[in-house]
Amino acid sequence: MKAEAPGPVTSLTISPIDLEIYWNRLIAIADEAGAALKRTSFSTVVRESNDFACVILDAEGRLVAQSSLSVAGFIGTGPLSMRHMLQAVPRSQLAPDDILFTNDPWIGTGHLPDSTMAAPVYVNGKIVAFFMTIAHLSDIGGRQWSADANEVFEEGIRFPVMKIVEAGTPNALVLRLLEANVRVPDQVRGDIEAQIIAIQLGSRQLTGLLAEYGFDDLSSIADAIFAASEKAALREIRQIPPGTYVGTVESDGWEETVRIRATVTVNANGVTIDYAGTSPQSRFGINETYNHAYAYTLYPFKCMLNPSIPNNDGFTRLFDVRAPEGSIVNCLPPAPVNARHLIGHLLQAAIFEALAGVLPDRVQSDSGTPHWNVVLRGIGSKQSASFATIIFFNGGVGAMTGQNGHPTLAFPGNVSNTPIEVAENVAPILFKAKHFAENSGGAGKWTGGLGQVVAFQSRWPGFMRVSLITERIKIPAKGLLGGHPGQPGRVTLNGKPVDTPKGIITLHQDDILELQTPGGGGFDAPRN
Repeated sequence: MKAEAPGPVTSLTISPIDLEIYWNRLIAIADEAGAALKRTSFSTVVRESNDFACVILDAEGRLVAQSSLSVAGFIGTGPLSMRHMLQAVPRSQLAPDDILFTNDPWIGTGHLPDSTMAAPVYVNGKIVAFFMTIAHLSDIGGRQWSADANEVFEEGIRFPVMKIVEAGTPNALVLRLLEANVRVPDQVRGDIEAQIIAIQLGSRQLTGLLAEYGFDDLSSIADAIFAASEKAALREIRQIPPGTYVGTVESDGWEETVRIRATVTVNANGVTIDYAGTSPQSRFGINETYNHAYAYTLYPFKCMLNPSIPNNDGFTRLFDVRAPEGSIVNCLPPAPVNARHLIGHLLQAAIFEALAGVLPDRVQSDSGTPHWNVVLRGIGSKQSASFATIIFFNGGVGAMTGQNGHPTLAFPGNVSNTPIEVAENVAPILFKAKHFAENSGGAGKWTGGLGQVVAFQSRWPGFMRVSLITERIKIPAKGLLGGHPGQPGRVTLNGKPVDTPKGIITLHQDDILELQTPGGGGFDAPRN
């Protein structure tokens, strides 16, 4: 039954109770689309690791709501991606049932394996919103997902912004090109179609919500959400003493150590984060684009200030993120970018360190992050089919005031561990060990989270190509305010250290690969 709407509804006339109802309905719509994407996807990276997001944007492309399982990076890149997509394909060239698509790293999420799709939502012939899905594909061709390419052209096929669905009809040429350039076309095609299904479901549910409550568009609800969120966020920001604060973090890098420097300037109206002084871009695939740096700069503030604040434009508009062009956090094409999270997931450590002196009860020590990726690939024969799959392994989370760090959680990436049973079902491997890495968390008044030890044996009759996308083998996650660093990670093959823990290695039948992910940093000086 359609609710009564006595006249034009504005943000000023929406009561707090009604706003809460609308807000929860929007989240429910995004969650329903997310469930459809997860349940109809073909790959473990989406179905098990939850490496996806469903996002609702208003007609201006501003962030309104997202699915509960959304990856933090995808939430942050969504509005920036939408802006770029509309520059490439203006609103005047869109029509009902169109779906835009790109995997361009400088438009989307920062590397080629992520598929970004967005569809206009129409009411009475007018665009009232956009519904977006983002998901990591199990393969995108090229060199296999790894960190050892020297330019983006080696890393896979790159699609500019285009219509993958036009007026409800899938673009057969785009799909054929994609299938012809990936190793597991059925799996990739299945995930692409799962994204399309989620967009169509979310768009339909969104128009149904507007009709149910008598709204002609989403602007009134969005403006009310933005106003409430901005007010709540400013209240938290104004608890930080105005000033300029600096934090740094170092990573293994590739040939040399990478240094990230974050200068955080706080005033009563917002926060500026400047990465001047950060290392230049690398010739290897650990660079990240501005979109990804922006997303993972905002996320630690979301965690620090008030996690319950709705994650939307009312919050994000209060932050100005600056990153020098040509730096490792704002690389220029054709830089390789496939393992960009090895840098992006470290930004939280620099930001937390910068504010540790003024917000000691809200920051946390550096985590045993980024999450580690192991990409397994085997070329089939007459007796067996080819396979390609991705498995995530997480390290320990940094400790904070009153709380030890959690073991083996993906902070800030938010992806899930792949269950052993699933991994063994989709790839010819047999797990020999999977347990916490004892004493791997940094000592402190509160101890850093534990990493994990994982070992598996190849059961593939030929040779298996394995990409190792790892970090903190040399430089551990450091503690805060007197806490000790966590234990660094390690990678061994048949008991011997691997020379290239960010490269591609070969596993022969019965070889055993063992990983120990890093522990999180401790917080505050250890008790005597």
